[in-house]
Order: sequence, then C-alpha cells, then structure tokens
Amino acid sequence: MEWEDLAKNPKLIVNYGLLKEIGVLDYIENLKVTNKNKDELINEAYEIFLKESVDELVSYIIKCLSEKFIPTDLIFILNEGISVSKIKTYAYHNMNFTKINMDLESLEPYETFFRNYSGTTSFSLFEYEIADPRLIEPFNRFNPEIIVPIKGLSGLYGIILFGPKVLSEEYSKSEIAYIDRLMKFTSVGIQNNIHYEHSVKDSKTGLYNHNFFVSRVNEELARCRRFRHSSSLIVMDIDHFKNFNDTYGHLAGDEVIIRLAETLKHTVREEDILSRFGGEEFTVLLPETGREKAIVAGERIRRAVEKMLVDWEGKSLNVTVSIGISTYDWVEKLSEKTLIERADEALYKSKKNGRNQVNLYQSGLLFKANQAHSSDII
Repeated sequence: MEWEDLAKNPKLIVNYGLLKEIGVLDYIENLKVTNKNKDELINEAYEIFLKESVDELVSYIIKCLSEKFIPTDLIFILNEGISVSKIKTYAYHNMNFTKINMDLESLEPYETFFRNYSGTTSFSLFEYEIADPRLIEPFNRFNPEIIVPIKGLSGLYGIILFGPKVLSEEYSKSEIAYIDRLMKFTSVGIQNNIHYEHSVKDSKTGLYNHNFFVSRVNEELARCRRFRHSSSLIVMDIDHFKNFNDTYGHLAGDEVIIRLAETLKHTVREEDILSRFGGEEFTVLLPETGREKAIVAGERIRRAVEKMLVDWEGKSLNVTVSIGISTYDWVEKLSEKTLIERADEALYKSKKNGRNQVNLYQSGLLFKANQAHSSDII
C-alpha cells in the first residue's frame, strides 16, 4: 500500500494527533526521504557504470556532488597503470577544473593504511597514521578534510581528496554517508574503465591495439556495405627503425615510438581510429573517406612526422614514415584481412621507391571493369 492511500484512511485521520505526538509521522517522512535518496543513488550508480571513460565518469561524479554540496577542492589521484605506476590527476576548485602539478610517483606507500581503513576517512586520521610528513606534503596544499580510497582486486587504484565545503560548514553524517556510498560505485566504475583501457590499448603509446583495431575495421566495413559509403585504411612504418635501436639503444627506439604516437594523435581527426599495429607499424582507419581525401590525410601525417624531432641524450633525431593506403568501396566485397594486405602492398611500394612517401593501392583494370559493371546492375 502506498503512503498516499494510507493517509486517506479514516483511522489515521482520527489518530493523527497521537501519531504526530509519538513521532510516527516524522519517522515515516524520514523513511520517504531515505528511500528517495536511495533511489537517486541507484540511478547515479547505473549512470556511473554506463560511462565509457574515466574522464566521463569523473565529470559525472562532479555533477552528482555539486547537487549536494560544493567542496573548495576536489582531487582525484588515479593510478591508470596496472603492472606499472602511471599517476593521473583530476583537480577541481569550486567544482571548476584546474591544472595542478602533483609531485607523486606512486600510491604504494599508502596501501597499508587503506588496507586497514577501506572507506571514507578523515584526513587528520590519515595524516596521523601515515606519520611521515614527506608522504603527506603533496596533499596539504588542498587543505583536505576527507580522503577516500579507490580500491579493487589489484590494490589501490586511486585516492580522492575532499577539501572543506565552500560554505565552511562541516560535512554532516548524511553527506559523509552519501560520499562513502557514491565512491564505492565510483571505485568499481573507475576499475572497469582502467581495465577496459588496458584491454584495448597499447601500454607504451596509449593507442588502440591490434585486436581492437581489427574489430573496428570489421564494424566499419559492415557499415560501409549497409550505408553505401567508402572508407580508407592507412598503414605506416617507421623508416630505418632498426638504426635507432642499433645506434642509440632500445630506449631511444621506444622514445621514437612514443613521440610518433603523440604526433599522430594531434594529426588525425577525432573520428579516426589510430592504433599501434605492432612493433614500429601504425595504422589509421578513416571512416567515410574516399581515395582522394585518404591521400591528403596520408600526406598530412607524413609531413607532420617529417617535421618532428626526437630529443635523445643531447641529440635531435629525425624520423620519417612510409605510408600505404587502401580504400574500401561498398560495391566490392572485401574482408578486413584483404583491406590490410592491400595497404601493406602500397606500403611496400613506398619503401621500395625510396621511403618517406605515400602510395595508394591501385586495383587492376579487370577489377575496375567488374566494379563499374556491378554499379550498373545495382
């Protein structure tokens, strides 16, 4: 029975004064508020689990918290690495994003504390238990009142710091309880996103890996067939990459790969799918892109890499890439394997003809005739 129906009961109306006096009605009102808050929390948890990146998730958490209260500072310190430490910080002042330099290389020194205190904890207790000013110093400038761990199967994934509230009031018990519950869902959401990122991305460059790229190519081919679009694929290889390793060492080779990945990220379009296909080979999927535009994109990449300098032990290393391009036309039935092989064939031509150039896979005359014939039939 709903409360609205119960409230119309004549017996309740007759005994309203007594029920009010002994606190029954206030208790019922509190239950209604509690249930409403739990329903909101369940909806927030559902939204958290739908977020496709840590960036999206953090932005959503900011929105949830700002509807309850506003901390002067809110700092997310996350370890995005799994086998190695890779600290990333999201900092907000009065709920507005701000850039900070966090002098913190690892969360490992704090793991013991959070094994004993797994939930929302006062920062003063954290400071007392850690008992090492050097470990506390990176946090002190935010004047934190509350610290919350993000924990999972692999240990400590992160720490969230809450500064004082803007209105200078202490956090109430209900607010701390809300933070504790919301952060538990946040922990699971962040863990899921970090593990997903590691499953689809190359750890060295942060680009998509081979398996994810092939999956996306297959999806794009299906989309092309359905909507009668063309899409293109770029395969590139670092020219004379072995020379970097042999002359300067493998760490220099790694630096070349990392710098190239950064350059590519700033050169391709947002909708393009960029991957490290393996070793020194990189690939780019260009959705809804025909031959002419694909060549323009390839040349743009080639020129950007040619201008790139890699600083290594006082030397500036020049890097170039050879590029091969293949295009999928919706009238042709191609597998992703054939499309990649065609781009590889064009890449081989670039290398054979002197490197640092772009070549497009060209189909033979027989294929072109068959393609035109198929178009006429359709």
